[in-house]
Parts: sequence; C-alpha cells; structure tokens
Amino acid sequence: MANLLSPDSRVMTGINKVVDVIWISFLWCLICLPLVWIFVALSTIAAFGGDPDAYIEVYKTAFGAAPTDNSVVLSLMLEETSYILLIEMLVRAVFIGPSTAALYYTMVKVIRRERGYATKTFFHGFKINFKTGAPTSLLFVLFGILMVFDFRYVDAVQAESPTFSSVLNVGLIVVCIFVLFILVWIFPLLSRFTISLKQLFKNAMLISVRHFIGSFVIGGGLIVLFWLLYRFSGDLASILIIFPFVLPGGIALAASFIIEPVLKRYTGNHNKAAKSVNEENGEIPDDSTPASLEGTVSSENGGDGDSSAAGDEEENSSVDEWYME
Repeated sequence: MANLLSPDSRVMTGINKVVDVIWISFLWCLICLPLVWIFVALSTIAAFGGDPDAYIEVYKTAFGAAPTDNSVVLSLMLEETSYILLIEMLVRAVFIGPSTAALYYTMVKVIRRERGYATKTFFHGFKINFKTGAPTSLLFVLFGILMVFDFRYVDAVQAESPTFSSVLNVGLIVVCIFVLFILVWIFPLLSRFTISLKQLFKNAMLISVRHFIGSFVIGGGLIVLFWLLYRFSGDLASILIIFPFVLPGGIALAASFIIEPVLKRYTGNHNKAAKSVNEENGEIPDDSTPASLEGTVSSENGGDGDSSAAGDEEENSSVDEWYME
C-alpha cells in the first residue's frame, strides 16, 4: 500500500497526469472561451435536460427577469447577450492560436514526456507562440465568419437556383474540410517550430496533403465527436458542463499519438543538425532545415535565447532534445 501511494508509483503518476489534463483544459477554456459562455452552457444544459424551471431560474439569476415561456427566455437571452458574446469572442480569438499551441506543447512535454510542470509549461508555450499564433487564429476566425455568410447565402438562393446552390454547398463543404485538415497540423507545428506566418500555413498545407490519412483520421474524428455530442446532448445534459474542461486536453493528447511520429521525422533531422553545429560554433546553417519544412527552426525557447525560466541544461538549449525520446 505504501508503494501504491508513493509519488513515483504508476497510480499516483497516472492520477497526476489526469489532473494536469483537466487543469490545462480548464486554462485553455478560461483563455479562449467567452465568460458569457458559462451562462449559455448552463442554460442549454437546463433546456436539453427538459427542466424548464431550471432554465428560467438560470435566466432570472443572470438577468433578473421573470419570463414565463421558454421561447421568450431564449429570444431575450440571445438578444441581450449576442453583442456581448460577439465582442468577447472577437477579443478572445487572438488567444485561441497561442493557447492551442501551448495546449499541445504541454500535452506532449508534460503528459507524454514527463518533463516540467503543467502550468509553467503551458504559459511558457503561450508566450513564445503568441506572435505567430495570434494572427493565425484571427485568420481562422475570419474564415469561419466568411463561411457562415456563404452558407446563409446558399440557403437564401436554394429555392431560386437549387442546382447552383447544391454545387456551391458541396464546394463550401470541401473547402471547410481542407481547412480543417490544415487546422489539425498548424498549431502542433507552431508549438514545435519557430516559423513565420506564411511558412506556417505553407508547411501545414504540405503536411496535411502528404499525411492525408492522419489528417483524415483526426479531422474526421473531430467531426464525429462533436456530432455525437450534439446528437446526444440531451442524454448527456447532466454532465455536459464538464466536457469543455476535459475535451481540449483529451483531444490534443489523443491527436499527439498520430501527429508526433510525423513531426519527429522533421524535428529529428533538424535537431541533429542543430546540435552538431551548436557544438562547433553555436550557429544553425540555413541548409539544416528539412526541405518539407522550409524556414522552420526547432526551439525550446522560441529562438529568443531566453533561458531565465529554464532550470536545467536542456531547457537552456535551443534544441528540443526531449522531442526525440
């Protein structure tokens, strides 16, 4: 029993990892999701749960109103929160990219490689990926808004031009799937390499096509997962509130088992070249970068040479040697 409860035992290590996944998922939600989302989630849970009284009570608690009909509650809720939600979502969109890259970075380094501490690693990853991650996430948000308007346009012309709208609808779906495949790789790539925005998108597109099966499995898995959550949300109403705080870390961790073998192929060659050159003169030549990841630089500290947060020789190095374990 004493060995079972030892901090180094498999049981305690497993429990610590589960807690870390939940904690990092919570941090991701706290940074990315609007605070008003909490109210929307609670209201939705109450509605799906078939408890109108609870639904109304949630609304009354938030707004001090006392409507008697569920449809009135919903319309008032959307009317009074839509602008707040829109503004907050646009503001928080800046943080989605850096925090998602930090989420993946933490899942791989802390949970899988057992290096460092979850909170410190997460915010370290957030900091070094903010410069490129912020505009990346904004571009995806703008794409999402554009797709919403496009699909609404398709619905509007459905009656007048059914053939044209059907073709356009299929085309939009294909574009969305292709962008989803890029999305699968772009933030793991950002977490692994110091890279410009243009090269990040270029490399993500190349890898999403070259490793189509991995893109399909992860992207298709995400579609199926969220469809199941939507389809059975009524049956899961009582535990739906915990999903956002578990899913981000769980998805990143599961996806890493497909993504890591791919990234290791590129990181490995670069790390060996970088280590060899560092031993000679501390510089990385331009031709050390793999051709398929043109312009990338593997870096623990974002290539900025800042090792103040690192506590050992590895973290002081510009090379992520732990990736190769």
